[in-house]
Amino acid sequence: MNTLKYIDNKEIIIEILHLAIDYLIGNFTDEQTLRSSHKYGFQNSDDFLLVIRIVSKFYKDILVKCEKLTQFSCINPEMSRHAHLVLSARYSELRSHLEHWEFLEKKNVIESFGWDTRLILGDSSFGRHIHQLTTLVFQYRHMHIQKDLHFEMNNVMLSDFIYLLENLLAR
Repeated sequence: MNTLKYIDNKEIIIEILHLAIDYLIGNFTDEQTLRSSHKYGFQNSDDFLLVIRIVSKFYKDILVKCEKLTQFSCINPEMSRHAHLVLSARYSELRSHLEHWEFLEKKNVIESFGWDTRLILGDSSFGRHIHQLTTLVFQYRHMHIQKDLHFEMNNVMLSDFIYLLENLLAR
């Protein structure tokens, strides 16, 4: 973490602070962060990832625990005030992400859904048995675990399901 003390370039410190916020929000993965380490002058990409994680945790602690933003001990005092500027510039984005994260801890959240409709033109018991099947796929997330829910229904069940959803949304 002492590696940031030796960086005296204001633009690089600001970019690293923004990258730490992007990492916290989930815009950057570990692999993407490791690949960008040489861009900021780090010889060891694992050290860079550690720095990004520590700064991200610092920002998260400020928002979750409502701690006061203190001076970074890992950055020289002149560069430390840029942490305040970056936090104030991205505060609303961070706050909305953390509220979403807190909501995910408590509830299952549907992220997307899809459907597929098939027309069945007979089966083994009766050649003229024509019916329509709809397959619904709901992708939902609880914390960092993404799950899929698949189910099939005929037209009557689909109509009942749509009616139920419309009534729930009308409340």
